Amino acid sequence: MSYTWSEDGEVTFALTARGEDVQLVLTHRRLERKQLVSVASGWHTHLGILGGRLRGAEPAGFWSTHARMEAEYTARLAEG
Repeated sequence: MSYTWSEDGEVTFALTARGEDVQLVLTHRRLERKQLVSVASGWHTHLGILGGRLRGAEPAGFWSTHARMEAEYTARLAEG
């Protein structure tokens, strides 16, 4: 399944059976470099919350997690 936004690229979701589990792969294409940190942090945070909920855990707050992920992605992208 894919969604396209004219200014924010294309997002594809792929689900694959893995035994009793399901693997979700999300790919966001056609982003401008200046968007990468915010978008990667947002998806990472949203998917972390989803994963936590599916495991029955209470996830950490969105904005505190997002801020932590922004710092991590900023460092990762600076290295590459």
